Amino acid sequence: MGDLLITTPAARQVIDTFFYDLPYVIALPVAFLLLAILLVYASRASEARRLYVALLQYLVVFMLWTTADSNIVHEAFLTDEFWRHASMAMLYLVPVSGNYVGYAALEPERRRGVLAVIAGNIACFFLATVSEAFGFDGYARLLPILYGTLPFLEGYVFWQLWRSARLGNRNSWSMLFPFVLVTVLGVVDGVNEAAHFTAMPTHVMPFGVFSFFIVVMQFLQDRLVREHSLEDATVHLAYQAAIAQERAEVDVLTGCRNRLSFEMTLREEITAVRQSGRPLAFLMFDIDHFKNYNDTYGHEAGDEVLRRFAGTVRQMLDKRKPFFRWGGEEFIVLCSGADLDEAAVLGNTIRRRVGESVVVCGQHVTVSIGASTWHGSFDTAEKLFQRADAALYEAKGDGRNCLRVEPPAKTAQGG
Repeated sequence: MGDLLITTPAARQVIDTFFYDLPYVIALPVAFLLLAILLVYASRASEARRLYVALLQYLVVFMLWTTADSNIVHEAFLTDEFWRHASMAMLYLVPVSGNYVGYAALEPERRRGVLAVIAGNIACFFLATVSEAFGFDGYARLLPILYGTLPFLEGYVFWQLWRSARLGNRNSWSMLFPFVLVTVLGVVDGVNEAAHFTAMPTHVMPFGVFSFFIVVMQFLQDRLVREHSLEDATVHLAYQAAIAQERAEVDVLTGCRNRLSFEMTLREEITAVRQSGRPLAFLMFDIDHFKNYNDTYGHEAGDEVLRRFAGTVRQMLDKRKPFFRWGGEEFIVLCSGADLDEAAVLGNTIRRRVGESVVVCGQHVTVSIGASTWHGSFDTAEKLFQRADAALYEAKGDGRNCLRVEPPAKTAQGG
């Protein structure tokens, strides 16, 4: 019974239709997938945009051809004659669009010969279409020319791609296998069309679409490499910008943050304390008798005093207490979250440590310190600075090497 069913005309027609359409059923979803991937990346492609567009055109033509050549489509929509004309027209356009992919992959100096090949493909399509329009069955009559010239024309394009690939063109390299496979399968179709080696005139060239996965994977790999390179470049630029910003805000001699950085930081601190209500204290340092080091021992000795003083103070401060060189021998510490008494304790600790450990040219370095504190919303940066400066002036007037706080509290903090 099974053998009888298979040999009935209806069953045989179903089987024939299945085997005829099998290459199209397999290849069409693959072409659609490749087309979808390329559409996602082509919209953002800056490099090789022409090649993206060429591949998209090829896949569209390929999908139209496979759809139009399908027996299922013939039986389901319109007339068989319409689909025969459509499939034959697309078959002539497949080498046109395929060679344009090769054209787009090549360097400009190698494109002229490939352009001549494309012109020949278009001429063949045009002649076949015109002949078909005048009733001379041009599509069928010119098929031997289409298939006969295929090895030579595609061979020339392959040769140009090979030369380009040997010079390092990755796009040309990825196109080599698809060109070979599609050409070989096209020749097989042409030979079968002429000699009828198989019972059914189906095509195997649709299977060539699988080879274009190599091209798409090459695109994706190159894009990932470019994106990683861009990320690395962005990180490097951000790092360089951070270094440049840090250098712009750092005093080269002492390693302290400079006056520009102080002004920006003070504004930020005042904004923060106004919002939070936390305390803020201000310490201003002046190295005692600094001019004597320059006059007696030279400017190198003076620079050494500044460097060693700054290094000693930095070791005693945390991140909440930024340290600045205001100018000359004057330095400032902002004490975020500290009140006046806490700042005075810190200032005296620094003063004693400097006096004990910083010795230049046999002389112990000492400092005078003025302290002030933030008074609330009605206070200003200028007033905060002026009160610390007045306290520092008082400390210097009281014999130096001591700390004084802003008025009205004038209790000596030295000793």
